[in-house]
Amino acid sequence: MKPEVQQILNAMKEDSRIKAIVLQIIKMSSEERENFRKKITYYFMSKNSEVDVEAFKFFKVFLENVNEFSKVIEQE
Repeated sequence: MKPEVQQILNAMKEDSRIKAIVLQIIKMSSEERENFRKKITYYFMSKNSEVDVEAFKFFKVFLENVNEFSKVIEQE
């Protein structure tokens, strides 16, 4: 498991808001997720703050590994 994936899984345990976001995205269809990815990319294109960069990294890692997250959450 990639360290970034483990970091998000740990954050989900500590923060129910992050877990809620992750669960909502997992429930999306592939098409909805792709549209979401495009919107996130477009939104963060012009953002430069540290918080924005970290948020973009979170969504990028999550969306690239959504199947791994789904499997882990199903096992819980």
